Amino acid sequence: MSEKKRPKVVKILVLIVVIASIIPILAGVMMLTGGAYEGYFMQELLSQILPTYYVLVGVIGLVMAWGLWAGRGWAWVIALIIFIIGIIMDLVTLPTGIVGVVIDAIVLYLLMRPDTRKFCGK
Repeated sequence: MSEKKRPKVVKILVLIVVIASIIPILAGVMMLTGGAYEGYFMQELLSQILPTYYVLVGVIGLVMAWGLWAGRGWAWVIALIIFIIGIIMDLVTLPTGIVGVVIDAIVLYLLMRPDTRKFCGK
């Protein structure tokens, strides 16, 4: 089986996705260990659900990054959906969401480039 040559754009894309996935994992772990907030500000149930959600989102992002690194079409589709939803959610929170809009737009641009699409079989 011949190995596909990985474009530099895909390497940059995967780096961004990995960084964006590690941040919620760290936030979730800090919340679970009590390092990110004072427990009395949140109800007991929410204090377990929210950190677990963050860790789960981060792990899904890492799996997606691996799929993009390997050139899997399913990872390309999932990334496209997730980052489109991300732009919509960030637009709702403007002006504070402007950084998220810019990052998500950069990722979408990298996903839609012909070399990335070809590498992922799209």
